[in-house]
Amino acid sequence: RRRHTRYISVTGVQTCALPIFADLPTVVTVVLGGREVPITVRCSSRARRLRLIVRGPKAIEAVVPNGVRPSELDQFLTTHHAWLLRAVTEAMRREAATPRLGLDRPGVVWLGGVAHTVVSGREYGRPTIHLGEDSVVISGDPAARDIVLGRWYREQARLELEDAVAAEAARLNLTYARVAIRDQKTRWGSCSTNGTLSFSWRLIVAPRRVLDYVVCHELLHLKELNHSSRFWALVEDARPSWRDDVDWLRSHGRELHAYDYRLALSSPAVAAITQTSDFSESVNR
Repeated sequence: RRRHTRYISVTGVQTCALPIFADLPTVVTVVLGGREVPITVRCSSRARRLRLIVRGPKAIEAVVPNGVRPSELDQFLTTHHAWLLRAVTEAMRREAATPRLGLDRPGVVWLGGVAHTVVSGREYGRPTIHLGEDSVVISGDPAARDIVLGRWYREQARLELEDAVAAEAARLNLTYARVAIRDQKTRWGSCSTNGTLSFSWRLIVAPRRVLDYVVCHELLHLKELNHSSRFWALVEDARPSWRDDVDWLRSHGRELHAYDYRLALSSPAVAAITQTSDFSESVNR
């Protein structure tokens, strides 16, 4: 049967079409400064109140507890319209001022904020990857190298993250179930109620101190499975420099999420010679 839709319009806010048979839309659109801005709606059984998360000008999320009606979400967006406009304006300013990491540079593999030059080996046989001190040798059938490189990145991420989690858990005297490596679109890590810690493989590209912060953050959720003042007090005590790491993720997170590892298999442009080969110390710049 064809689904019908209805439209909701409130002062200062215009939302997208809502299916009658759905409790909440997955995306709403608000008008900020004369332009339409999409907001992803994420229902959370753990959330206790409506809240807005602004990660970038086009990366906005509304976290909605169970039982919230569309009209309540609309009212919430209306009430916080001025705050949202300020937050998005600040995100646009920060994005415009943020120095780029250069992750779109071809012919290199990024690990821990350091660029490793890709060297092409033999072009036959099973693809293999060998990591040297400042280079990566990729051999084998060129048509299969992108798949192998993607798997290699995840393997490197698993090795680094499992070691980091084990060391940090011992330091904090915490016990976890296991480590999972994923490719989350909006998160760097998560902690489940059963003690499983999940991390984005892309953290392996960032400076090591940023990866260590995310590990510490998720481990502390084993004590406080929320972002209350008690949780942030634990973070402050365990990692006093956490604000620098959060600032780095806020400034460079979108570029890190957009990183396409397949660029490593492209021939580097001549101009790339002048580009930086290390952003591992850019955490607090």
